[in-house]
Amino acid sequence: MEQAEAITDNLASILDALDELARYDGPWRPLRDETARLRERVLELRERETRLDGVLVVALVGGSGVGKSTLLNALAGDQLAEVSEFRPCTSIPTVYHPPGVNLPFPGWRSISGSALEHLALVDTPDSDTIAREHRAIVAEALRQCDLILLCGSPEKYLDEATWSLLRPLQGERTLACVETKAMAASESVRDHWRARLADEGFQVDAYFHVNALRALDRKLLGRAASEEEYEFGALEHFLQEELSRERIRRIKRSNAAGLLRKTVSELNARLSLHAPTLEALATRISAAEDAVRRSAGEAIAHRVFMESHLWAFALGRETSLRAKGVVGTLYRIVEAIRSFPAHMGEWLPFLGRRAAGREAAALLSGGMAQDAGLLTQDCEPIYSVHRSELDLAFAQSGFTRLEMDAGWEAFRTAMARRIESVLRGPARGRVEACARVLSSWPVALLADIPPLAFFAYSGYIIVTDYFGGMMLTSAYFLHAFAVLAILLAAELLALFSCTRALAWRAKRGALSDLRKAFAGGLEPFGVERQTAAEALRLARLTARMQEDLSAAIQ
Repeated sequence: MEQAEAITDNLASILDALDELARYDGPWRPLRDETARLRERVLELRERETRLDGVLVVALVGGSGVGKSTLLNALAGDQLAEVSEFRPCTSIPTVYHPPGVNLPFPGWRSISGSALEHLALVDTPDSDTIAREHRAIVAEALRQCDLILLCGSPEKYLDEATWSLLRPLQGERTLACVETKAMAASESVRDHWRARLADEGFQVDAYFHVNALRALDRKLLGRAASEEEYEFGALEHFLQEELSRERIRRIKRSNAAGLLRKTVSELNARLSLHAPTLEALATRISAAEDAVRRSAGEAIAHRVFMESHLWAFALGRETSLRAKGVVGTLYRIVEAIRSFPAHMGEWLPFLGRRAAGREAAALLSGGMAQDAGLLTQDCEPIYSVHRSELDLAFAQSGFTRLEMDAGWEAFRTAMARRIESVLRGPARGRVEACARVLSSWPVALLADIPPLAFFAYSGYIIVTDYFGGMMLTSAYFLHAFAVLAILLAAELLALFSCTRALAWRAKRGALSDLRKAFAGGLEPFGVERQTAAEALRLARLTARMQEDLSAAIQ
């Protein structure tokens, strides 16, 4: 009883946890197959919690002819139930209860007026009957009762039919045995009966060796109690005096605790077996996500971030927009001519680079990409392979088929956003920083010094020769133009070389940014991960409930 009180002290929290498990409607079959039974158990437990202060429902159960109805009549002191020594005579249960008590037994024979203030006695049909409806009535009486008076006679106390109805209630009901036909010439079957019940897993709280027929006759005739009734007086004292309100409350608590303990134990036994499988599934999902992220990152890096011409194009375009000075102006003209095919590709896609390359170039160059998701289209085969493997793993772990048609689109959208954030963020920032360096005034002045010095020197030669009366030949001007062209070409080559070098550096930095963007927060199989994690959480919840109950018992 003390264990029961310790368990029921935390009944509300455990019931809430069971209720959460009963509401599960996910794809994990081991738990979903238990939800209907769990809902019934939770409903029964909550109902029993509200009945702690109500009357104690006592069911008289036993095979045909063992004297259940005679015992009820003897306890009531009147002929309430029909009796027979040779055939079943109770088809509808008789409920003998105190006045003013409403019990949930519609259609059963109800008799008000019991002197047992806190008890309601139920005379059930024979438990060994072949009539299914009678066994169903007995099962319903057992489900509603709090205390079972298991009736037997020296000739009939081990019938399997009765025990088959009691076994599902082991630990959930308080049980007392009543040997109803005690005679002087017969020995009590007490020890053998209790030993067999113990072997079957039943715990007997009390045992009474009585002669119910003699007790009934004595009460009908108004005589005093005799020794020939054996322990009938003790049985009446047990029902009238020992079953006080406090003890009734403890019995009901014990029954509720037994039902709760059995419910949690059975559920944990079924679900704990799957916990290692679910843990392995979670590990497999993590491995699959790592593999997809790594493979997707490599595929996108190879498709976009390894194409050096994209970065040179973007940096050249940014530099030409900011270019200053003589060499800068020439750089802008040459860059416009050099990038003309790329612009033609933007206007006429079939003449230009691949769509993904155009998108990346547009993003790096500050343009608006129409569909950044084009950059991720090579990743779908990688995703599909791992998704197929996970589908098989989920099926082997007891899950129904997951409806994840939108999984790829969600992952693709997330990847596109990550790529776009890298290209428009740190990658473009690096391109702009490099362009500012190449187009800065110090660089522009440094680049313009050689051609300006050449122009100054050539002008000086022309002026001095003119005033000295010397005529410069056309060969001089041709050679001067050739030297100037070579000088400007060298300047432009140096500038383009710097552009290439800085573009390579920007590409390397952006590649590092891409790896960081793909390293965390990107879940290719987010729905699968949540589904498996929820199943594992609920399996562990049952294990914790089992541990809490075990701790309360200790």
